[in-house]
Amino acid sequence: MEKTGNVEKLIYPFNEAKVLEVFLPVSKRWHRVTCIDFRSWDGKRRIQKEIYEGPLYAYGTNREVEFKNTEKIVPSEVLNMRNLRSQKIRF
Repeated sequence: MEKTGNVEKLIYPFNEAKVLEVFLPVSKRWHRVTCIDFRSWDGKRRIQKEIYEGPLYAYGTNREVEFKNTEKIVPSEVLNMRNLRSQKIRF
């Protein structure tokens, strides 16, 4: 069977096995996240309690984007499709 959809191998310029956290200003706390969310978080990020200042990617892609400190996940067509699928599951 042939794969369909997004088949590009994602770049992780950090060790995915370490503790990955993002800062949420609403709760004023650090929260653990998955590596795919971590690489796309446009805000404070840290690995093993050390601030991370590496590249920022649009969600689910290898497209680098400019850091703007929006404190949100950088959207992409992949994120839009994920959100559409999760809405279908809820109904």
